[in-house]
Amino acid sequence: MGENFVVAGFQNVEDILAAMVQSEDAQLEAMGSFLTATKLGASLRTHDWTTFARGYNGPNFAINRYDVRLNGEFQRLSVGVLPDLKVRAAQLYLTYLGFHPGPIEGIAGEKTLSALAQFQAQEQIPLANTVDDDVVAQLRNCLPSPDNMPNAA
Repeated sequence: MGENFVVAGFQNVEDILAAMVQSEDAQLEAMGSFLTATKLGASLRTHDWTTFARGYNGPNFAINRYDVRLNGEFQRLSVGVLPDLKVRAAQLYLTYLGFHPGPIEGIAGEKTLSALAQFQAQEQIPLANTVDDDVVAQLRNCLPSPDNMPNAA
């Protein structure tokens, strides 16, 4: 989307980059603006994966089978368990803290629970086999403060 900064509602590439780094909410807002401006939202609503992939990824979308992959993910999420945002946050925090929970997709599978157990053992926290508000808070509390983060302004 960097080359589409104007379509996404930004004055320049630096502004879109700053928004992408700022938060996931800013990323989603930019994507929503892009989808509205390009009218690709209609393709998503009708599940026209080929039109969407062509418009979003360009004319070579078929090389990487983006339309097929989009359809596959839609089918998987349509019949399966939806991602849990608490689990997703825990996966993100675990990854940042150097653990390996697997993909950040909001499903507490074996890798996520194993990484969580390793974290809790390291921090000498009682083991939990589910991700709840307390677990997310434990992880968040172990993150460095913004002042101690690398490349902090």
